[in-house]
Amino acid sequence: MKRLMLLLLFASSLAWAQGLEIVTLRHRQAEALLPQLQPFVEPGGALNGSGDKLFLRASARNLAELRQLIAALDTPQRRLMISLRQEGSDSGAGGGAGASARVEVGAGGAAISGRGHLYQSETHSRRNVAQQVQTIDGGRAAIMVGQSYFLPMRQLVIGPGGVILSETLVQRDLGSGFVAVPRLAGDRVTVEISPRDDTPGPLPGSVNSQRLVTTVSGRLGEWMELGASGSEQSSAGSGIVSYSTQSASRRRRLLLRIEALD
Repeated sequence: MKRLMLLLLFASSLAWAQGLEIVTLRHRQAEALLPQLQPFVEPGGALNGSGDKLFLRASARNLAELRQLIAALDTPQRRLMISLRQEGSDSGAGGGAGASARVEVGAGGAAISGRGHLYQSETHSRRNVAQQVQTIDGGRAAIMVGQSYFLPMRQLVIGPGGVILSETLVQRDLGSGFVAVPRLAGDRVTVEISPRDDTPGPLPGSVNSQRLVTTVSGRLGEWMELGASGSEQSSAGSGIVSYSTQSASRRRRLLLRIEALD
């Protein structure tokens, strides 16, 4: 009985004895697989890698499990198409009324003449941007389309002679685009993406900037909403014989789709 127990302990120690194994990857880089493999390394084991080599130190049983997992992950990288839609709309309205009067005094008495006016205006505009770029599973894709603008800039410079107003033109690159890193897991995809959209502002030298940094997950081929924003502004004024109102709204929406090309 004692001998049987010693044999079982010896066999168990052999099973848990850690050995070093080097695995050469065929399709993926070690840096891309390490985060997915680390949770499956047994306590006391070690996993490192660089380039197309993985270095494993674990028990025979854990090494066999890791080899199966590596074989499932070390597959050819699929080509992907990233599509981003930026939908925007702006609207504004204004209205008011006013009156003017004049009093004339003559031999025949006083005479009053006047004029009144009403006005109303509405503006609507839409700005939709669609962009596409190809990449591979786990690859980093970037695209930016825009123009260079010369925008006025004013500075107050304090010198020995007092305050000097300096007016210059500054070149600014404004555009729309994004940086994205998609990762596949079956028919689902997780994307780290940071879109941006810059347009000239309503005031001289101003810029409307829209930025977003997010991670989303969904199915291949489906549109995913990254986010939406909106703003409302209104103002009103009045005088003795006049009044005016103004309102403006701004809407933005971002949609993303990842499609497999092979």
